[in-house]
Amino acid sequence: MVGQATRQILCAWALLLPAISFGFTVRTTFPQTSSLSGRSASSSTELGAKSLIVVSPPGGVGEVSAVKAATMGASVKWFVVSPPPAADVLPGTQEQVVLSQQALKEIADAGGKVELAGSDSPSLLIPQDDQQSAIAAVSTWCGAADAIVCTYDGAEISIKKQEDQERQAVWKNAIKVAAKEATKSVSGNKVAVLSAEEAVVMAGDEEEESKGGIGNLVGSLLGSKVDIPSTLADAMGSARNSLTLRYGKLFGTPESSPDFSPLVGGPKKFPELCEEYLMRNIRVDPTLSMSGNLMLSGSTTRSSRHAIGEAAARMALDLVPVQLGLDVSISSQLGSDPVTSAMWEEEYTRVKEMLSSGKGAQLFSNEFGSVPDVPRLADWLATKWAPAVLRTYDIAAIRVGARPVYVTQPQEDVVEIVWQKLVDFESVIVGKMTIQVSDTGLVALRGAGDAARGFGEISRVPLAGEDVLVRRLAEASSQAIEKGLANKPAKKTIEIQMPAPEKPVEPVAVVSSLQSSGTIVEKSAAAPSTETGPRQAGVRRSKERSRGKRRKSAPTEESE
Repeated sequence: MVGQATRQILCAWALLLPAISFGFTVRTTFPQTSSLSGRSASSSTELGAKSLIVVSPPGGVGEVSAVKAATMGASVKWFVVSPPPAADVLPGTQEQVVLSQQALKEIADAGGKVELAGSDSPSLLIPQDDQQSAIAAVSTWCGAADAIVCTYDGAEISIKKQEDQERQAVWKNAIKVAAKEATKSVSGNKVAVLSAEEAVVMAGDEEEESKGGIGNLVGSLLGSKVDIPSTLADAMGSARNSLTLRYGKLFGTPESSPDFSPLVGGPKKFPELCEEYLMRNIRVDPTLSMSGNLMLSGSTTRSSRHAIGEAAARMALDLVPVQLGLDVSISSQLGSDPVTSAMWEEEYTRVKEMLSSGKGAQLFSNEFGSVPDVPRLADWLATKWAPAVLRTYDIAAIRVGARPVYVTQPQEDVVEIVWQKLVDFESVIVGKMTIQVSDTGLVALRGAGDAARGFGEISRVPLAGEDVLVRRLAEASSQAIEKGLANKPAKKTIEIQMPAPEKPVEPVAVVSSLQSSGTIVEKSAAAPSTETGPRQAGVRRSKERSRGKRRKSAPTEESE
């Protein structure tokens, strides 16, 4: 039996009717469904009329993904999860879907299609047997699709008291429930767009997370018996076609929003471009790599919503080379040139090559000029350096979870530092750091743990104390040179070739038909005389001057 909330979601407002009854408003002037459907034949040129489902809050990365996919010719169904009632959202967070006329025109010109539906958060946390529940309507409306994109971006509430934390949890739990229902009929890629701060659940912790957590706690407080997944990735399933896209500190407004402007403060005498246009360059890295670890460690890495949304759409629609279970992080770099399709393919191809060559899990590398005795250097790392580091306060102070415990040397040129964790009062290996010594340097890689206990995959997050070991390993490289275990690399001399001196240009004789009238000899000016005058030679005047003579003469008797 389809309840009242289900009938509301399935009503024919796909592109035109506002969904006021779902807790949010759609103020758009979407073209009629028939007008876009009539042009769907042209969309097969690039994507073959692929279908995409987007589950997200209003605005944010979800809006960018939906609009970008539609402008590339895809048929998009965007299910919007609105905030709970009385939720004080953060400034800049959208509570309704509003698209600009320019975005609608680009969608129509590309032959794409966007359909909208949605629900408020509490309706998705009501059991299906209740008439007010909207759970069954999600899978019914979404139907079968080729791919899906899900994200939390936009579900931000101003946390001022305990009730606000509960509303925040309700909103995210509703997104996870909607993602779980919408994924049931998806046959292709499933992309989970997560923040770098989102915890990655390891294989051995999935059982613990499924037993409880904040999701089930909030559900029990609301009197709900809905099965709430522990994470968004868990809601989308653990199939091999599940992909993960991570971002740093997000910035920017979707270009499809009427509030977006490429100029800061509007047109001015001296215009200034916004950050979205000044930081267009992208860098894609495996989450296992050093760059991915920096993002996961809470660094100030920033990511543009434009880049993240477009990347999610391209990954879902197979427009970039991806592999099964891919987990990447994207950061925005300075650069005002737009990112082309060739640049996207180049970045993802580089990531694929890194993962296939084993460099994806590389934590540290250092080059030497030469290593005279490789086993001796490896033995020094295993017996002297590593035990001393494990006894430091930074490592010994780790009291919770996994920690580096001991060092082994399985081969004469390989050193392994083993992480262990106490599970059911038994020590279980959860990960390793493998240091490989060669004739030219050393490389540190992150390794997997005990596969029999559920730790057969390489951890996607830095292990506890891993940053300390990497920092100390850099110091050990310098110590190895001081102890004579390795030679310093030779300095590279750069030869600067000076340009050859230019030959003097010989004047070319002027060819003329005029006959010269003879050579005119110019008289040179007379050289100034070097002789000095009489005054300069010290000669006195030959005759005294008469002026003032009377004053100098003595007075006569007659004058007296």
